[in-house]
Amino acid sequence: MAKKNKGKNKGRARHGGGPKGGRPAGAAPKSAGSSGTAVAPRGGTQKRVDLGDLDGFAAERLDWPLVRALFERQCPSSLGRRLLGELQPRAADDAREALDRLRELRALPEGSSGPPLGDLTDPLPALESAERFRRVLDPEELLGLLAFLRATERIDDWLGKHADSLPTVARLGAGLPDLTALAEVLEGGLGARGEVRDQASARLAKVRQQIRDLTQRIEKVARALANRPDLRGAFADGAAGQVSVRDGRPVLAVKAKHAGRLPGLVHDRSGSGETLFIEPRELIEQGNLLAGLKADENNEVTRLLSEWTREALLRKDDIATAAESLGQLELAVAAQRFCEVYGARPAEIAAPHEGLVLKVARHPLLAEQERTGEIDGCVPIDLRLGDAFDVLVITGPNTGGKTLALKTAGLSALLTRLGLPICADRGSRVPLFDGVVADIGDEQEVQQSLSTFSSHLKRIAEGLERAAPTVLFLLDELGGGTDPAEGAALGEAILDHLRVRRVPTLASTHIGKLKEYAFRHAQVENAACEFDVQSLRPLYKLVVGTPGESRALAIAKRLGFDPKILEVAEKGVEGPRGAADAVMGEIQAARVEAERARAQSESTLNEVEDLKRQLQEAERRLEEQRGRLGDEAQIELESRASQMRPHLERLAKLTAQLGGDQKRDLQAIHSALTDSLQAASVNDRRQSFLEGLRKGDLVYVPRFQKKCPILRLDRDKQRIKVRLGRQELELGLDEVSAFEAL
Repeated sequence: MAKKNKGKNKGRARHGGGPKGGRPAGAAPKSAGSSGTAVAPRGGTQKRVDLGDLDGFAAERLDWPLVRALFERQCPSSLGRRLLGELQPRAADDAREALDRLRELRALPEGSSGPPLGDLTDPLPALESAERFRRVLDPEELLGLLAFLRATERIDDWLGKHADSLPTVARLGAGLPDLTALAEVLEGGLGARGEVRDQASARLAKVRQQIRDLTQRIEKVARALANRPDLRGAFADGAAGQVSVRDGRPVLAVKAKHAGRLPGLVHDRSGSGETLFIEPRELIEQGNLLAGLKADENNEVTRLLSEWTREALLRKDDIATAAESLGQLELAVAAQRFCEVYGARPAEIAAPHEGLVLKVARHPLLAEQERTGEIDGCVPIDLRLGDAFDVLVITGPNTGGKTLALKTAGLSALLTRLGLPICADRGSRVPLFDGVVADIGDEQEVQQSLSTFSSHLKRIAEGLERAAPTVLFLLDELGGGTDPAEGAALGEAILDHLRVRRVPTLASTHIGKLKEYAFRHAQVENAACEFDVQSLRPLYKLVVGTPGESRALAIAKRLGFDPKILEVAEKGVEGPRGAADAVMGEIQAARVEAERARAQSESTLNEVEDLKRQLQEAERRLEEQRGRLGDEAQIELESRASQMRPHLERLAKLTAQLGGDQKRDLQAIHSALTDSLQAASVNDRRQSFLEGLRKGDLVYVPRFQKKCPILRLDRDKQRIKVRLGRQELELGLDEVSAFEAL
C-alpha cells in the first residue's frame, strides 16, 4: 500500500457457442477405435474513446463468452474475475499497455515469484451493497476488506521493488491511495476469524469483563446447586454444575422426572423430552444482569461495525481506485497463466499498412479440447490480410475449416483490443481494429420472422453502415441460401463495396463466380481450405493464393455414385467453363508461385531476426561477464589496498619520530604511496558507489570480510562509522567497498 498519495486518477474498466458445427471445425477427428463509448483505463487513468463495445466486436458470434471462461479459470481472485466479466475493448494506448504488462511478466526469470496476489479479494460488491441498502458490513465482509488492504500493501511493495525490471507493470502502483489508517483500525478491531476484539473500544472491554465476572459467579452458584444433597441425581448425565444458555438465559439441564426438585423457569426441553433446561430461581436475578450486559455488548459491537462501515464508505472511491489497479495486475497475471496453459502470446500490434498476420493460430476452444483430450489434435492456420490485399475469398468443401478461419481471425482482433493474448506463434501481428462485423452462423431470426437468408442480409446491411478500413468484416457463406446466380451477383456487389473502401474482409463461399472475382482485382486474393479426396476428410489447412474446390463430384464418386450420372455432371461442368478454367489455372499457378516465394522470403527474414536476437543476447551476456570480471578485479584491488593500509599507517607513525630531511623525504614517499593507493581503488563505478552512500546502507569491509551497516557518514573528512557485531568502528571511506569477496 502506498505510504504517500501520488495523486493518480484511477478509472474503472467496464465489461459488457463454440465453433460452428457438431464437431468443432479445425479439430482433428478422433482416431478410429453495434457502436458505443468504452471506458478504458490506462495505468489507472480513465479514458473514453469512440469505440464499439463487445457487440461492436461481434463478441457473441466469436465465442467470447466461452473463451472468457477459460481466462476466468486463471484468475486468482474474485476481483480479477469481476474485471474480466466487465472488460470492454480498450483504447489503443491502454490495449498496448495491457499487452506490455503481459510481456514483462512473461519475461520474468524462470522460478522467480510473481506479484503476491494471495488473499486478494474484491471489496466493492460488499461496499456497494452496504451503500445501496444502508446496511452495516458484517465482520466477515470487514475481514475481507482488511485482507484486500493488506494485499494492496504487499503488492505495492512488490511493484516498487520491480520498478526497473517491470516498468509498465510497476506503473499500476503509481498513485495508489494511502489506506493504512483504515487497515490499522480494522486490524486493531477484528480478530483472525472476524470476531470483534475486546480492545476495539474501552466500553466493549469493560462490558465483556463484567460478563466474564458475572459468568464466573453464575457458574459458582451452579456448582453449589450440583453439590446440594437434595439435588443429587436430578441433573442430566454429565451436566451437573454445567451452565448452558437458552434464549440468552443461564440454564441447567435437569431430568424431566426430577424437575420439581429445582424451582425455576423452564426455557427449553430436549428432543426426547427427557431433559428440561431450567433457569434456577437462584440465578434469575443474575440472569437478568447477564442479559442486560449481553445487550450492552451487542449494542457496542453494532456501534463499532457501523463506525467501521462508515469509515470504509468514506474511502470507497480510494478503495475502488486501488481495486482497479490491482485488478488490472491480476488480469495480466491471468493472461500470463493462460499463455502457459495454451501456448498463447500477446500479438504484435500491426501498423496500419502491415495488416493482419496469424501464424500457427488456433481457436482457444479447440486448444482447450486438445488439452483435455476431447480431440486428438488442433490443426493451426496461417492467415494474412491487409498488406498486399484487403479482401480474402476462402473457398473449399463444407466442414473444411472456413468458418474456423473467420472466427479465429475475428477472435484474435477482439482479444488484442481487450489486451489479452492469442493462441498463435511469434510473428503474428494484429491491427487495433475499431470493430468486427461478423455474419457467421445460419440460425433463423424466429422472433423477427426472418428466413436464414434474410437474417444474413440484415446483419450484412447493418454492418455495411460501419464499413471502414479499421473495421474487420467476416462474411460466412457469402451469396449462399438463395438462387446461385443472384447470390453471386449480390456477393460480388458486397465485396466490391468493401474493396473500394479498403475494408479488411474475410469471406467464405461455395460460389465459383466469386472465386473469379479475386482474379480480376489486385486488392483481392483467393484462399483454399484443403481437403483429402481419398479419405473424404478435411485437412483444415488454409492455403493463401489458390481457390478451393467444392469437390462435389469427387466426393460423390468416392461415395459410390452411379458413374453414368457423374459422367453427365462432368460434361455439364466442362462445356461452358473450359476456356475460363484454363486461364484461371494459369493465373492461379502464378499466384501460388508468388505466394510460395513470399513465404520463403518471410521465413528467411524470420531466421535473420532470430540470428539478430541471438547476437544481441550474446552481446548482453558478454557485457555482463565483462562487468563481473571488472567487479572481481576491483575486489582483488581493494583487498590488496586494504592489506597495504596498516603498513602505511605504521610508516606514518615511524616518520613522525624522525626529524630533518629524512622526515620530509619519508613524508613525501608516504603521501605519494597514499595518493597512488587511493587512485588505484577509485574508478567510475566506485565513485558512483561512494556518492550514493547513505546512513543505514550496508558496506563491505575487506579488512574484516564483513558487511556492516553505516551509522554515520562524514564526506568532508572522508570518514565513516559502521557497526561490526556489537562494536562501532570508524574507518576511512577508502576502507569500505561495494563488493563482497567472491
